[in-house]
Amino acid sequence: MGCATATIKYLVFIFNALCAILGISVIVVNSIALKDVADETRPIIILFIVTGSIVFLISFFGCCGAIKENLCLTWTYAIVLLIILILSSVLCFVYLKRIDEQTLSREQLNQAWDKQKNGTDAMSIYQTNLKCCGINGPIDYTKANITIPQSCYVTNSTSTTSTHTVYPDGCLNKLIDFYEHAFKFVRVFGWILIAVEAAAFVCATILGINFNNEQRRSRY
Repeated sequence: MGCATATIKYLVFIFNALCAILGISVIVVNSIALKDVADETRPIIILFIVTGSIVFLISFFGCCGAIKENLCLTWTYAIVLLIILILSSVLCFVYLKRIDEQTLSREQLNQAWDKQKNGTDAMSIYQTNLKCCGINGPIDYTKANITIPQSCYVTNSTSTTSTHTVYPDGCLNKLIDFYEHAFKFVRVFGWILIAVEAAAFVCATILGINFNNEQRRSRY
């Protein structure tokens, strides 16, 4: 094995390790977030978990192909990585760009509020996690003639007393801020993942060409 092939081989190891770490990070972060998001957001979170799992598994196969210097496994890894790279690019540059945080927040809260008026405490997940009350504030419950639920209250305890205060802020602005920060992080993380995947694909392609040339030369 020549010096150039050995260098590319080690680069494949490095980029595969980075892909594996990023894949695990995607799985862990989104798995933690999965329990705190609304049902409408779960498909997006699950999609990222699946993507992270595939990236991790593909990185493992890439390492095996480089270690064994297996031409077929290396090219299979490069082709699958190219497919993942295309899907990741579509996800980050097309799908995520089409998401409007304000529209998404308003739709989710309107759906939850309709359920709240029908007797289901659907607003509690937002009010508990975001520390807010109603869509625009506690006045929403007053206008709808609905009793303010327990999830709207914050408990202030001291050594002698305990008081309950209603959260003064509505959930709409807080949910918009949450999604803006969350999707900004996802976009930056996605760009990093795409860059690493692209570098790994280039290295794997060069490594596959070198393996192919070495096998061809060994026949003579």
